[in-house]
Amino acid sequence: MPPAAPAPVHALVRFAPEALLADITALLDSYQASIIEGAKGGLFKLQLGDGPLSKADADSLIEKLAREKIVKLAVPAP
Repeated sequence: MPPAAPAPVHALVRFAPEALLADITALLDSYQASIIEGAKGGLFKLQLGDGPLSKADADSLIEKLAREKIVKLAVPAP
């Protein structure tokens, strides 16, 4: 059986209450991200980009996302 292909990067994100839709849309565009599950307990599951990244690159990208002004929480999704 061939090894499983690496999956795209997923993150759980909570946006700041003051985040405007235009701000969220711009952030999604800048990270080439899409919302794949919405607002369970205030968290959105995002897919970042459309291809797999190494664990180090994925962690770095999620850390960068967590530092965005309109993001209150960003962690790797299980």
